[in-house]
Order: sequence, then structure tokens, then C-alpha cells
Amino acid sequence: MAGSYILWLALASCILTEASTEQQGYQNPTSASSYAVNLECGAPGAPEPPLCLDPCQNYTRLDDPSRSTQNTDKAQNCDRDLRGWFRFVGRGGVRMPDTCVPVYRCHTDAPMWLNGTHPALGEGVVTRTACAHWSGNCCYWSTKMRVKACPGGYHVYGLDGSPACNLRYCTDPSTVEERCEKACRPEEECVFLNGTWSCACRRSLNSSDVHSWQPQLNCGAREITVSLNRCQLEGLGFGDKVIAYLRDRNCSSILQREDRNWMSVTSPAQAKACGNILERNRTHAIYKNTLSLVHDFIIRNSTLSIHLQCAYPLDMKVSLQTALRPIVSSMNLSVRGEGEFTVRMALFQDQNYTSPYEGAAAVLSVESMLYVGAILERGDTSRFNLLLRNCYATPTEDKADPVKYFIIRNSCPNQRDSTVYVEENGVSSEGRFSVQMFMFAGNYDLVFLHCEVQLCDSLNEQCQPSCSRSQLRSEAVTMDPALVLDLGPIVRRGAPSLGVMNGTPSTAGLLMAWPMLLLPVLLAELF
Repeated sequence: MAGSYILWLALASCILTEASTEQQGYQNPTSASSYAVNLECGAPGAPEPPLCLDPCQNYTRLDDPSRSTQNTDKAQNCDRDLRGWFRFVGRGGVRMPDTCVPVYRCHTDAPMWLNGTHPALGEGVVTRTACAHWSGNCCYWSTKMRVKACPGGYHVYGLDGSPACNLRYCTDPSTVEERCEKACRPEEECVFLNGTWSCACRRSLNSSDVHSWQPQLNCGAREITVSLNRCQLEGLGFGDKVIAYLRDRNCSSILQREDRNWMSVTSPAQAKACGNILERNRTHAIYKNTLSLVHDFIIRNSTLSIHLQCAYPLDMKVSLQTALRPIVSSMNLSVRGEGEFTVRMALFQDQNYTSPYEGAAAVLSVESMLYVGAILERGDTSRFNLLLRNCYATPTEDKADPVKYFIIRNSCPNQRDSTVYVEENGVSSEGRFSVQMFMFAGNYDLVFLHCEVQLCDSLNEQCQPSCSRSQLRSEAVTMDPALVLDLGPIVRRGAPSLGVMNGTPSTAGLLMAWPMLLLPVLLAELF
């Protein structure tokens, strides 16, 4: 097979376009051919989950012989909750009847039938009416449905439940396909091999069949996986053994085989992993890579290049994963009988908690707001909530420094500091608060933050703090140093000779006095 094929996988809407031919080795240029498929899903405004598939390949199989119009057994089944795209298979029939069905058939009271004709291949998704026969009226109840004819000779139905009970969608037993036990995929055909009927790759599938290309791109939280159908690769001339490599060829691997002729390659959802290129805008973090497929380790024929692009909406977790050098502190916690948990805390520049400070120190002006976010990244986040018990600032990195200014005390915000705002605490797997930047009075040029965290079992405990203005500042505070996360240093913008030009604050900076600032409260109060 001469030539090469470029396949684009991105995240927006499903589009088919042409691409140029890519050659490796000496080829006859007149024999080259090319095509491309743009499969884009998951970008802003596109449907979720981040997979864009034709209903002919994204449906639920309904294998239920009791739906046959020949079934006269009395029952009162109902399809009120049957919603989505479905394909009828099995001995009951593979298509809905298009004529009125007598009552008490199909294992229900009022059988439903297709009032109209089935669409032909190429007509796309059409809207039809489904009728239910009752009380002498073949269309006593009716509802709209969608139907599409698919390659391979079958139809899929977009159903939105039944208009009442007991109504049920029927199948026509005259459409039964007796040869293969399992319904074949569009790229397969039912053939007689080794004494039995089974699904095999269609022999007519070839590189000119652009619509046969339906690769899947799954943008997971930790992994990016692209899956290809072996039948489609065979149609392009690839043999049983296919070599795959990403931008970083150290991640080269033979495609992993999956069920039903699918093969996949996985890359970590991390910057630079396997050659991933990370791009960021205000709303999304975007990973890009290229998967190349060849016949063998020696490349003399063609390659298939698949350009991958996964866009992740920016939130606290994604922003920390995609930052190069975030100012972050991590802690592993173990809950007896419940497994291991990981908590991370970081400093952010914005109220959306999507722009973490990076480098060795956070540099702020004293009028700036500092945003602090913590997240429970590993463990049962559906059950356990993250609780910020005590958060305080010190002029040194010593968490036990006797000079402390409490921002959160006994899970409640400092009521005497009007700039403290606790956005989230004890109600989910994340904790967030903000406070206006300040400096300690005296010869202190740096501020360090410390937070004691706790996991709260939302099923058995009251996790959300109950705070009131009547709380006394004299309430005792007991802390477990092993549960304290530390962040810093935080440096005043324009502070002289702090040694942060290269990202590392110097110890000499601690001894230099600049005008004493105390915002937003007097240190004498110390909450």
C-alpha cells in the first residue's frame, strides 16, 4: 500500500475533511492516495461525554424475543423508561413492524409499531411516529421517534420512552437473521468460517471508504486513549502486526488488543509524557500528540498518522496538573479500612482557582487578594469531604512558630478580618478561601501559610462547619502537626534584595527591614 493517511482526532464536532499525503521512503508519487477524518468532541458547547460517535456505532442492543409480534403470552411490560439509541437483535426480529399489531402482543397490552417506512442507507436520521394499538384504534397513543439506516443492513432507533403504560415497542419476526448469533458491526459481515457462522471484517472495506473510519478518542482524567478498529486497518492494508509510536518513541508499543476487533494505545494525560504538547488558554488545557502506525520496525511502505487533541476544562485539579512548577504542598493520608488518600494545597492568582502561582515564591502587592485551594485527589471523594480545620500564617516557615495569625480557626473564618472569605469548606472534596495579602510587623519580609486538614465521612458525620459571630477568640486550638500542609514563601512585590530574581529567596532577606506593614488587622489582636 503506497501513500499515507493522516487522521485528525480533536475535541469539537464531528467533521470529515481531506488532508495531504505523507510519504516515508521512496515511493511512486503517482500511486499515492490520501484521505482524512476529523473527529472532534468535548470542546465548549459540544455534547458530553468526550466521545463523538454516529448512532450506528453508539447504541444499546436489545435482544429480547418476547418483543416479537408473534408472542401472544399475556404480560404487562412497559417501555416508559426506554430512552436512547437502540438496535433490535436476536430471534424476535431486528426491525420494528410497520403495520398495525393486534393488542396483547409483544408481551404487553398495547403493542407499538412504526407508522411509516424505514429510511434507506444515506438518508441519515429521520423522524417517524410510533403508534400503540388499543381500543380498536391502531394509533390510540403516539409518540415521535428517530430512525437511521446503518451500513450492514440494520436500523437503529432513537427512543424516548412510551407515552403511557402498558405500551411496548415490538419487533417483526420476519426480519430475523438466523446466521450469526451476535450482530455484526458496520465494518464486519457475517461469514461461514471453520464450520460456523461468525462476524469477520468486510472484504469490501478499503481505503476509499472514508465513512468507515470511526476511531475513538477517550480523554480520561489520567489517560488519553485512542482506539482503532482492526477491520479498518486491514482495509488500509495493515497486517495483523501493527507497530505504534507517539511523538516520544520511547513510548512505542504494539497496539493493545481489545474485544471485538478493537485495538488501542494509551498515553498519560500529562505534559511531556510520551511527547505530549501542552497548550493552555483561559478556559481549557489542551494536550496534543501524534500516533503513527507502521507495518513493521523497518519503514518502507506507508504510515498512518493520527493527530490527537484533548481539551480539558480548567478547574483547580486540571490547573495543578498542567502547571509546570506550581507552588503546591501534598500529603498522603491513610484512613483505616478506607484506603489511601492524597491532599494537595496550592496558591492561586484568581478567584476561579485556575491560575496557580508557579516557581519558588509567590510575589504579591499588599493590596492583592491571595487565593488558597486544597483538593482531595485520591480516595473515595464521593464519601469523604475535605475539611480545613486551622489555617494560619507565620513569618517563618516553621509551622510551630509562636507568632501566628489565624485565617481559619476551628473550621471557621476569622470574624475580625473582613477580607477573609471561605468559599468552600467541608462540603466536598475541595476547600477554598481567600484573604488580602499582608506582612507581619517587624523585620519580617516573608509570609508562610499552614493548613491543618481533616477527612470527614459525609455518611456518618456533620462535615459542614457551623460558625457564628458569637464564637470567642479564646477558644482553644489543638492541632496535629502531621496533618498540616505548608505553603510559601509569599513575598511583597517590590521588596528590596529578597533574592527572588532566580526564584530562590535568600536568607539575608529575612534580616532586612522595609516599612512595617500590617494588613488587614493589627498583629496585636492575632485573632
